[in-house]
Amino acid sequence: MQNVIVVAKLLLLTVLSAVSLVVVACGGSDAPASTPVSAVASIPSPTSAPAMIAASALTGPPTDMTGINAMHEVLESENADILFGTQADPLTVTLGPTNGGFPDYPAYDGKNSLNFKMPLRTPVIAPLDVMFIGFKNRSATYRQDTSDAPRMEPFDDLELCFESAAADWPGMVMCVYHLHTTPLLQAHLQNDDCGIQEKWGGEVAEAGRVYYLKNSSERSNRNPESCDPLLGQTVKRGEVLGYSGQVGTNAHSGFRFKVQSEDMNPLTNDGDPFLHWVQPKPFFYWQCFDPDTKFLPGVLAYPFDCGLIEDL
Repeated sequence: MQNVIVVAKLLLLTVLSAVSLVVVACGGSDAPASTPVSAVASIPSPTSAPAMIAASALTGPPTDMTGINAMHEVLESENADILFGTQADPLTVTLGPTNGGFPDYPAYDGKNSLNFKMPLRTPVIAPLDVMFIGFKNRSATYRQDTSDAPRMEPFDDLELCFESAAADWPGMVMCVYHLHTTPLLQAHLQNDDCGIQEKWGGEVAEAGRVYYLKNSSERSNRNPESCDPLLGQTVKRGEVLGYSGQVGTNAHSGFRFKVQSEDMNPLTNDGDPFLHWVQPKPFFYWQCFDPDTKFLPGVLAYPFDCGLIEDL
């Protein structure tokens, strides 16, 4: 039966790919028109995954709850250095719980991520083993979309995307944005092409695969080689992915996750239709990272060093 499902998925993806070519040719897409990816790095294509066996809101809790979600109470307080921030817009979530719970700050339309409020340049660590597959350097001195809109300065908006390299979450995608910088772009902030633009918007350095609400792009744009990216590199759980950024007076970074399912995502216009955006806080089980800690299947590490929180 599993072989039948896999074959059916492959046939469906083939048909959808052909349809995508027609749509792109006619100018339909959520993301800007793409150009071919250069030889910055060779990024493997996404692969379909078997049914989830990992602990999650859909499959149930891990067999041992010791230390699981232990930081949630602190992250929901008002006095810690690191806190839960705005969660995903429920209308973007097509797998698992749609309500992120406390804090219930209203998300902007189309927001598909969970924010962690943390001081500027806090090390952001990998929640699981991942492979670096794409980046987009949108950071700017300020953002002001219209003359009467508020001016947000600074506007750190470096985004990195990863694919799971862990056996318990095959095919899962994670993108982290509002980063200040990252060691995965070895020349970031060292030259104008891979630096900070004056005003947010327009063409920026990017390469590899980046995910949007309804599609994904795979392209090379605006001299990504200037960033000296380590695309294709595997980052182990607990290793540093980057350093958190700041938007106006709000220091934070956003985390979005796409998880494989046997059901199709009704929001997907282009790309793998079996990948779904989830509400990260209630969908996953979380645990503080320590080199000696054993992580049960499905459990993610909090994306920061728990020892940094004074209330711990």
